[in-house]
Amino acid sequence: MAELDHSPAPSDRAMQRAAKRWRDWLKAQDIGAAVFQQQAWRTYADGHSGLISAPTGRGKTLAALGGPLMQAMAEAETPEGRASHGPRMLWVTPLRALASDTRERITGPVAAVLPHWQVAMRTGDATSRDKRLTDTGKAQLVVITPESLALLLSHERSREQFSQLRCIVVDEWHELLPSKRGVLLQLNLARIQALAPQAQVWGLSATIGNLQEASDVLLSAWQVQAPAMIQDMRPKPFHLHSITPPLGTRMPWAGHLGLANLGEVAKLVFSAPSTIVFTNTRAQAELWHTALASIWPEDAETLAIHHGSLDQGVRQSVEQRLRAGTLRCVVATSSLDLGVDFPAVERVIQIGGARSVARMVQRAGRAKHRPGAAVHVEAVATQAMDLAEFAAVRELAEAQVYERREPLRLCFDVLSQHAMSAALAGGFRPPELLAEVRRTAAFRDLSDAQWQAVLAFLEHGSDSLVQYPQYERLHCADGMCQPANTGVVRMHRMSIGTITAHGAVNVQYLRGARLGSVEEAFIARLSPGDVFNFAGRSLVLVRLENQTAWVRRSAEVGLLTPAWAGSLMPMSSSLGERMQQLLSTAAASPAADDAPHARELQWLQPLLQLQSQRSLVPGADQLLIEQVGNTQASQAAKAAPLFVYPFAGRVAHEGLAVLIATRLAHLQANTFAWACNEIGLMIQPTLPIDANAVDWAEIFKLDGLDTDLRSAVNFSELARKRFKEIAQIAGLVQSKVPGKKSRASDRQLQVSASLLFDVLSKYDPEHLLLRQARQEALDQELHLPTMQRLLASIAGRQMALRFPARHTPFSFGLWAESFRGQLSNETWQDKVRRMAAQQERQAAGEPGPRTGAPRTRPSRSGALSRGAAPQRPRSKGTPPQGTRTAARRTPQLQDRS
Repeated sequence: MAELDHSPAPSDRAMQRAAKRWRDWLKAQDIGAAVFQQQAWRTYADGHSGLISAPTGRGKTLAALGGPLMQAMAEAETPEGRASHGPRMLWVTPLRALASDTRERITGPVAAVLPHWQVAMRTGDATSRDKRLTDTGKAQLVVITPESLALLLSHERSREQFSQLRCIVVDEWHELLPSKRGVLLQLNLARIQALAPQAQVWGLSATIGNLQEASDVLLSAWQVQAPAMIQDMRPKPFHLHSITPPLGTRMPWAGHLGLANLGEVAKLVFSAPSTIVFTNTRAQAELWHTALASIWPEDAETLAIHHGSLDQGVRQSVEQRLRAGTLRCVVATSSLDLGVDFPAVERVIQIGGARSVARMVQRAGRAKHRPGAAVHVEAVATQAMDLAEFAAVRELAEAQVYERREPLRLCFDVLSQHAMSAALAGGFRPPELLAEVRRTAAFRDLSDAQWQAVLAFLEHGSDSLVQYPQYERLHCADGMCQPANTGVVRMHRMSIGTITAHGAVNVQYLRGARLGSVEEAFIARLSPGDVFNFAGRSLVLVRLENQTAWVRRSAEVGLLTPAWAGSLMPMSSSLGERMQQLLSTAAASPAADDAPHARELQWLQPLLQLQSQRSLVPGADQLLIEQVGNTQASQAAKAAPLFVYPFAGRVAHEGLAVLIATRLAHLQANTFAWACNEIGLMIQPTLPIDANAVDWAEIFKLDGLDTDLRSAVNFSELARKRFKEIAQIAGLVQSKVPGKKSRASDRQLQVSASLLFDVLSKYDPEHLLLRQARQEALDQELHLPTMQRLLASIAGRQMALRFPARHTPFSFGLWAESFRGQLSNETWQDKVRRMAAQQERQAAGEPGPRTGAPRTRPSRSGALSRGAAPQRPRSKGTPPQGTRTAARRTPQLQDRS
């Protein structure tokens, strides 16, 4: 155990002098301290830890910084307080980009009041100077990511290095909380608590629905009985302005790109000095950048793109130019969501629904990111239902009703990695490390048997792997556990972290900079000479070599844009519920001109009238089920599709579609396909189903949910998919090898992980990591917890069964999704436009062919056949219905909607 810091506490007079110096600096900067900031400083001075929550742009950074700086100023009046070795303060940030911005923001006040302090950054982008300052203990304040903190703690010098630590600030804690990165940080904080129990911990969060739980999880290692909760209670106006066509103009009933609004977006961009255009996916960002570039009248250097697959140097250049005000527009994804300060940005535009109240507010806060400034966002509707989402977001944001972030529990892959890091840092005694680990919220319920299983895994991998020395990583003898050999030390430090490799191929100029990375599957479909769009440029592929795509600029615009497999942005249940309530209210009584959300609801009025005429606009206590193209009088009609509208978001609907198809298949032999969107799901049977004869309460029952989900899909393959990531984090397979510059390819990792999965499944089926893979498959692929909440909600609703002869506005979007991927010489956009025009003619009473069930079944969003091996549904990380992961054709400035 390192020697504890016994520096004398500063005197009251010293603290008073420090407080005066801090107030003088604030006055010189023309900064008036807010009430919540002053409360945070006083609470810190009293020795407490806690959480600071305030809307974006309210000054959380100063609230967290002031207390530690005043303490350090008072301590610096004594020789003991000035003579310190190692950091006095850690600032943990979730993003490397945010780390650079944070360092710039805090260097000014630190240099002004503590000129002898050095501020260093320790991330994957740290300079050699920063690394030297940190490693030699000459940096008093270190801005660091969770992965870099874990790396520092894996060295034996960490015991001395962190012994004088006084404060840890965890920025954007709500982003880390629901992830394995948050679990890793909890374990590292528990380690620091053992090394520096005098340190105080403060979390910063802008928007989160379960603040108290977030605070409890963050401070669990400190076992704080009543953590401080500092909140800025001043109202901050939130203004969301919907961009819609004039009343009476047709808006698509399906789609998500919104390129038909290109002209309107361009007007908004050129009416402001600097704008960020947010999209929900990297592929959508590339497409929108290409579209804007095609009509850009100014210098091309004033238009840029920013997303997570671009090279760090490219992203940093964009951030610097955006901060300096030299960029007119940046098209971005969630890579610019978090608290990076860009005071020059005057406007934020959101393309389509953000699917979350917190995300929309966070993005809106990028504009006029200054304390006291109101939050504004221009929201561009890409389809009709986006308007209902905008109205619901506005209402919930004004009421400050935000989504919850659920923390993870018992992640044994992360615990295995942490235990190996502890072994590298001088070794550990199992009972002592177990007690330390159990202080975290993530492992509070860790059993003795589970802990022994972790140690056994590190010692020899498994009983079935005992003959293979590469799996012997930990050696325990005489009550002490240490690395088995020096090779293990090198290998482990190269793999620390929970961000796993996903088969990326670098994209680099033949004689120039690296641009970023795309997925292997995309590049594999290209031939030398093919032109594609990436990083806001048109590129021609020259050759593929050593996991690098060597390219040069092309004068022609590419027809291909890469798409990335990534996490879905699910709509929150509270947002979906409010959307349904607003639609039901608007259908019952049209909104007056001065009513809240009048703009959106008036535009939706014709659509809601048609929905009411053909079917029903369900109330909050109803679950609407439609069978289109079938009638109660004609039960023997062709196989008509079923539509269900829970308004719970795409992710929940996919799990529900699997469940419905499985339980319907129990009633009769059949084959089903399905498609989903944010408001509902479509089930297309091959053989006719009499929806009136189905016991829908039995279909939606909660009992047997786990069993039916497992039987509905190839559950073993879902567990295999999760095992690949788990094995990387736990160190069972390696993406990096000492002495080699390139990573293992995605295919190599998959083969290695699959082989281990098969061996363990056959010879050690209850292996710790296999059990975790199966649980993650249930929770994260089949979304079991979400499904449990959804079915509990459905149980309290009235079933409203309708049999419209033609498609309704609600069903049309789902039906249109089912046509993606079918063989046709029509584009998907043209086909949907033709079908929409046909629906409008029918709604207006004009003659036209009847539109019933699709003549061919939906393409693979999911399919299930009784009596045959079922196909698994689209899971997390797989693109929606019909979207090809490998490539996406760039529309010739046409709208996919």
